[in-house]
Amino acid sequence: MDMIIDEGQETGCVAPPGLSNSAFMAAVDGEIDAQIQAHLEICPSCAAQVRKMRTFQRRLHLRLYRLFCPTTDVLVDYCQGLLDPYQRAQITHHIALCPHCASEVALMEALDPVPDHVAPRGALVYMAR
Repeated sequence: MDMIIDEGQETGCVAPPGLSNSAFMAAVDGEIDAQIQAHLEICPSCAAQVRKMRTFQRRLHLRLYRLFCPTTDVLVDYCQGLLDPYQRAQITHHIALCPHCASEVALMEALDPVPDHVAPRGALVYMAR
């Protein structure tokens, strides 16, 4: 991630006054009003800055995606009822707020359970001689 936003740097805005930091962030988040939209339509420099910031935000999101989510192993334990009541309550709360984990849990719950006597794919099975 090589984008650094220098607030003191001249932006090259062709329609002064340029956008404020909060206006740039609103534009990046898609929450712009008519005034910001009009500015971006006539100022290629500010529009380019918004595109750079969106790219940075997407890259950051990809790197931090699910940073605060439970691991898949914990979600499997949740689905199998192996968590203590406190952990289960925490995961239940997280799932209610996180569409990514909620869909992962829904997928796991939709799968048929694997019988205990079937070895996982790729597992080495040693037999006594």
